[in-house]
Amino acid sequence: MKYYNSYFDRQELSSAAHETLLHLEARKKASSPVWMPIGALAACTALIVAAGVWKLSPAPAPAPAQSGSQITLDNVPTAEDQPLQTDVSQPGDWETSFVVSNSGMKGKLAFPMIPGIEYPDQTESPDMALSRAYMPGAFTVDLAKEDIQTIFWGPEGKPQADHPKTEQGDLPWMLFWDGYTIHAHALYDGQGQLAKLTIFGEKGRASFELELCPGDLPFTCSVDLSREDQLSEFNGVEVAGWSQVYDRDGDGQDDYICGSEFMSKNDIGVRFVNRNSLMRAEYEQDGNMDLGGAQTFNALFVRQALTDGGGLYLDHLMINEAIPAWREETFDTLAQARQEADFAPYLPTAEPSGYGEFYGRLSYQEGAQNMLFVRWNQGYDNVEVAVYRGENHSYNLADPARPETYDLRLYPIPWCDSVPQEYWDTVNDPAFRAEDMSLELVEARGREHDTGGMTYSFEVLHPDGTVVSYRCDALSARQVWELVEETL
Repeated sequence: MKYYNSYFDRQELSSAAHETLLHLEARKKASSPVWMPIGALAACTALIVAAGVWKLSPAPAPAPAQSGSQITLDNVPTAEDQPLQTDVSQPGDWETSFVVSNSGMKGKLAFPMIPGIEYPDQTESPDMALSRAYMPGAFTVDLAKEDIQTIFWGPEGKPQADHPKTEQGDLPWMLFWDGYTIHAHALYDGQGQLAKLTIFGEKGRASFELELCPGDLPFTCSVDLSREDQLSEFNGVEVAGWSQVYDRDGDGQDDYICGSEFMSKNDIGVRFVNRNSLMRAEYEQDGNMDLGGAQTFNALFVRQALTDGGGLYLDHLMINEAIPAWREETFDTLAQARQEADFAPYLPTAEPSGYGEFYGRLSYQEGAQNMLFVRWNQGYDNVEVAVYRGENHSYNLADPARPETYDLRLYPIPWCDSVPQEYWDTVNDPAFRAEDMSLELVEARGREHDTGGMTYSFEVLHPDGTVVSYRCDALSARQVWELVEETL
């Protein structure tokens, strides 16, 4: 298969032959294909890259769509022509991000053989509530461009081209990530073992997220790989695919989302999810071209990850010896928690009346967090106090003289309709300076609780920079104020 792929990667067609292939009759789709039909594929995926834009060449006159994967990217601007949206977080905001360049492929014809992965519609499937076990001491590290390249090319690095057609750019061109802004980070446990790696990519409305886990599927995987009816097989590996079509971001346009999940041959768990695509393709006969483009983009990644000439490599990232200092402690009583001298002045001195079950935890990580949390529970009601030391906790400082920025009594529910956007952060979670705190401010933060009574939430910024967060159910405003007042 390696030499077969290499052979096809070097082939070029004359314009006459290309035009003939474009008008081949459609073939019926195989019941369980490994590759998309070869005849239609060759016709519909002969691509040319010019000035960084993928498109069919020559452009045929309007005609009924052919089967296979007809990819059209006419008039799509290059990465340089697409300004980042400044009002939302972008992968390019990260210092280690980069824009993928595959300039070596420009002006060359190519035949990407696309796996026949099934992507059943799961738009109406119920959402899954996912959770994972807390990892004490876990930390993340941003990955450099070279780290990401090694994931796809291994320790040998970028292969040397034996033909101009096989010249590579920043990443394997068959991924079709040209022009995407890429950022990646690795999550390690407290012993420096790699737990998960995530790569993000974005280009215009198109984006993707790739999760890789050594030895197991990412915890976010949602398809049971023992269910054969949900699987496709490609190159000896079972692949679970799925798709969704809905307006995910509320902009009035449908988003086309595709996902694939599988275990690679070298025991790496993979979850690849992409939203939209800058290509349009008929992945299935008479299928939606926008959805087909997203399916094709996803299937091209599966091809790269599972073909003999591709693959995934994590050995260079499995161990990180630069482990930040960390400490995790749990407490069974308030008295134990108050033994922590740095935190004791900001903790309650007595249990809140009517509450029984207690939980306390200290969580420290060098350069990231220094927090002590205590909670009392009674049924569905909680009294929670979290003390944050150091400069790593962000807060939304509110001005007591401007009640419109924090007073919940001014805004009827739903708040999304009544609270002005410029006040969202402070109305939702305000912080007040310790010297400004009063019973009146506590009262302004009260709202009805679904189990009866009131609930209060706010933060207090102390002169030394310590921030104390309060979340109190079923107490009166005066009881909450007493918790605060003794720390001032």
